[in-house]
Amino acid sequence: MAPISLILLNKLISTGRAAAVWLATLACCALTGCISSSGPILGDARAILGERIQVHAFGPAKDGPREQTTATFDWSGSRYVPRGPSDFTEFTIHPYEGRDLIIQQQAGRTGSRAEYGLARRIADGVYLIIPISEDDADEPTRERFCTKTQDASCLITTPEQLFVFARATAARDEDNGGIAVVVPAARR
Repeated sequence: MAPISLILLNKLISTGRAAAVWLATLACCALTGCISSSGPILGDARAILGERIQVHAFGPAKDGPREQTTATFDWSGSRYVPRGPSDFTEFTIHPYEGRDLIIQQQAGRTGSRAEYGLARRIADGVYLIIPISEDDADEPTRERFCTKTQDASCLITTPEQLFVFARATAARDEDNGGIAVVVPAARR
C-alpha cells in the first residue's frame, strides 16, 4: 500500500473516512491546496511527544460514529518512525505558536518530498489535525511564496514561507479536522 499523504488525508477527512484522519497529523499534502517542499525544511527535531508513542486517530463526526485507527511510533533520534509495517511515513513535530505544533511528514518512502500540517493542542495529549493549505492565504501571498510545479500546487523552500502559510491556516480557527490522541506506548 502507498503511504497516506496530508492531501489524501484532507480528502479523507472531508468524506469522513478515519484511517487517514489520524494522519492529518502525519500526512499532509498530495492534494491541491496543501503546501509541500522538495525535502524537509525544519531541522532540530526533538521527541516532544515522547520516545515511543501510540496515536489514536479519529475522523470527524459525520452522521454516525467517528472512525478510528491506531499506530505506534518510535523516536529514532531525529524523527518518529512507524513501528512495524504501516501505511504511515516518518514525521517530525515542531513547536510553533501558542497551542499549535507543526507536523513535517515525508510524503513517501524515498524521503524526498515533505508535507505540512498543524497539530492544535486541545487538551493534554489531544490534538486537532489540520493540513496547512495555500488556500488559507490570500492571492498576493500565494503569488509571492508558492512555486507551482507539475507535482505541486505550492512548493516552498524556507521555514519563513512555511510559517506564513501556517499562520494563515491557524487564523481560520478550524474546529472540524481529525482528532489525534497521543499516549505513551509500552516497551516490548
